[in-house]
Amino acid sequence: MKPLFIAHRGNYAGIDIASENKISYLRNALSLGYGIECDVCFWNGQHYFGHDEPQEPVDKNILLASKSFCHAKDIESLEYLNAIGANCFWHENDRMTYTSHGNLWCYPGVFPVTSNAIWLDLLGIPLPEKINHTIFGICGDKHP
Repeated sequence: MKPLFIAHRGNYAGIDIASENKISYLRNALSLGYGIECDVCFWNGQHYFGHDEPQEPVDKNILLASKSFCHAKDIESLEYLNAIGANCFWHENDRMTYTSHGNLWCYPGVFPVTSNAIWLDLLGIPLPEKINHTIFGICGDKHP
């Protein structure tokens, strides 16, 4: 089976910084059948989509979509995402971390070949020439 493509911050046709983590952009990627990776942060008592700063209040339907992978940017967001049952994770420079639903989220350049692994195709680090079809997914800014 072909690995699921996961649109990094909603990007699937290349980086679009102005649209990343915006509700309409994330919904669009999901509607096209892609998975999404979205960033969630806590600010002034509320949860928002956003990587470096809050952008829009979170949409719980997006957080709970079956193909959503929620990257908690702080402990408050991780606690919230875990409490509502979202597939979430937190990491900094860890080579790998598990999501709350059991996927192995891998740092760019780390390529374990397991059925639950998600490889990150970011920062220009090339993927192995032969993409193994036993992994769960590939997260990137542009669908191959």
